[in-house]
Amino acid sequence: MQNLRGAEVWRAAKYVDPRVGATVEALTDREGTQANTAIEKEEMLRLESFPMNDDDQYYELPPAGSAHTNVTEKAVERALYCYGSA
Repeated sequence: MQNLRGAEVWRAAKYVDPRVGATVEALTDREGTQANTAIEKEEMLRLESFPMNDDDQYYELPPAGSAHTNVTEKAVERALYCYGSA
């Protein structure tokens, strides 16, 4: 960072300095169980959002979503074309 000037300093700083609030702290459910990893947190949130019913004999969690994936230019073009031709 010593050789950086002007805007280069701020561009590099975002990779060097940890961002406060950039991650979610551990989650704790009603029983006191903690979820620390992303996978544990996802499962805990799904269990809290879709609680089991006592009558459910074959209960399965809903599948994980895809909101975390990047949108490609091709996907945007397809979506726009689909709505544009309606």
